[in-house]
Amino acid sequence: MSATTANDAAVTGRTRDLLRLAWPLMLSNLAYTAVGFTDTLVVGRLGVTEVGAVGLASLAVLTLLLLFRGSLNTAATFVSRAFGAGDGAGVLRWSNVFMTLALVGVPLALAGPLLVDALFALLRPDPAVAQVARTYGHIRMIEAPLVLLGSTSLSIMVGLGNTRTPALLAWLVVILNAVLAVTFVFGLGWGVAGAAWASVIAVCTQNGLAFALLRVLHGQDFGRFRFVRPRRAELASFARVSLPAGLTELGEVSAFTALQGVISRLGPTELAASQIANQLASLGFLPAFALSTATGSLLSRALGAGRPDVATRVGWKGAGVAAAVMGLLGLLFLLAPRTLIGLFNDDPGVLRVGALVLGVMAAFQILDGVAIVLGGALGGAGDTRFRLLVTLPGSWLVMVAGATLFAPRYGVVGAWGAALVYICLTALLYAGRFASGRWRRGTL
Repeated sequence: MSATTANDAAVTGRTRDLLRLAWPLMLSNLAYTAVGFTDTLVVGRLGVTEVGAVGLASLAVLTLLLLFRGSLNTAATFVSRAFGAGDGAGVLRWSNVFMTLALVGVPLALAGPLLVDALFALLRPDPAVAQVARTYGHIRMIEAPLVLLGSTSLSIMVGLGNTRTPALLAWLVVILNAVLAVTFVFGLGWGVAGAAWASVIAVCTQNGLAFALLRVLHGQDFGRFRFVRPRRAELASFARVSLPAGLTELGEVSAFTALQGVISRLGPTELAASQIANQLASLGFLPAFALSTATGSLLSRALGAGRPDVATRVGWKGAGVAAAVMGLLGLLFLLAPRTLIGLFNDDPGVLRVGALVLGVMAAFQILDGVAIVLGGALGGAGDTRFRLLVTLPGSWLVMVAGATLFAPRYGVVGAWGAALVYICLTALLYAGRFASGRWRRGTL
């Protein structure tokens, strides 16, 4: 895709252009979620403790990676801005800088087991859950170097308007992970460790191919993708825009991890029900996060092309589509909660508690879609510090502190009720910020 084509797509602001970029990302997100579904379905056959532990460990690993992964994913913002301005040299330079910074994954993997143990020491889950979760988490941290390098490569592709390659690679992971998980867990009898190794192999394959394909597919248009030494001004831009984005994702996901830690102290049944409900809720995150990424990328291109009016239109359209889709999912949660939970586990206690959790989740689906997409829009504009200021106090002081206070009194409904308040607050603040137009002054 040429810079001229990028500009043409950016200045239209049509819903069709937004969906054209978003739908492969929806398939990609569906594949990513399917990996979690596979692990939950497979491990769910081992027992209630195992399914809760694997869900908690997956969140823990994601938490440890997110500061770096969230920061590096802003490569799409920098690349999109240069692409929209027709600056091919800038596209290549920012791509190389971000790939170099992704090498932080090597020391992160080496320190992985110590970091996982430290995080569980803070969360203090049920001892039986903690023992299983540590096994899974230690193995999954091995994937850190390729995850960071591969996700950076995929982010660069998205910034260039190539969302089909990430989608194809994501579905490769689904197939490979499913085959390996069944083989390792049941065929070889490796249990939870087998599920972890299946995910590591599948995820490393995906991200290794992403790094290789970036060079093959886009190197002829922009030049040689390679590791470089970042300049001081580039590091300053990374610190100003990318680090707040990474801290935002880290703050929010670590808060949700802490929320699961609070729930885990209620018992294995409550934790298993919440993890299953989370997997189901991720179905709504698929289009929402895809639209968020597409919205941020198109908005950044529009700003690079000098069209803030189109950028505004793209942001509101993305939020509207996400709200409609997630509203349908919320309706499904209300109509068939026990049927949905029963797909994963038919324990009577899990069915009862899971239905309660889905009822709370149904209440915040629409506003969650608005928050996710407008957050992506602000990120695409480089207005990442505002998101950080909303997320850190909101997720920890409203959601985690509220869950800690209400869970002992009202159980799992009290914990998720605190999450409901946080999500509603975030959506309102993001909408107000976007409506104000202050994000238009964001610079990279």
